[in-house]
Amino acid sequence: MLKISIMNRSRSQINELLVKRIVRKILKQEIGEVPVNIVFVGERRIRNLNRIYRKIDLATDVLTFVYGEQDLFGEIFLCPKQIEKNASKFKQPYSTEFRRVLIHACLHLCGYDHELTDNKSTEMFTKQERYLKEVENLDR
Repeated sequence: MLKISIMNRSRSQINELLVKRIVRKILKQEIGEVPVNIVFVGERRIRNLNRIYRKIDLATDVLTFVYGEQDLFGEIFLCPKQIEKNASKFKQPYSTEFRRVLIHACLHLCGYDHELTDNKSTEMFTKQERYLKEVENLDR
């Protein structure tokens, strides 16, 4: 069974069952059972992590870390406040943007990257939107 741990260090309410369903669906289809920690944090914490690990001194919506080569392990840090701001900016419902960002993070765990030169970014974003359609009703 896929081990998914969730810690909510933010002030937002999180539907942990929905998060686990989305993560489980994507990881099983893409790479199999990889343990993952998912941490929800505030803007100050995500900004600090972004500054330390990416040298970008701004809050972001999500950061994904992959450890190991054969025995993979992943960590996803999500900032609900930044997701909320992006939802407003992109004129999307929060629930849609939340799912999109979570799917995006899972695809990073699976080896997709849109920031490198040889990166499969088109495939990543195509899959992201396909998965978004597939999970839109998971919590209903």
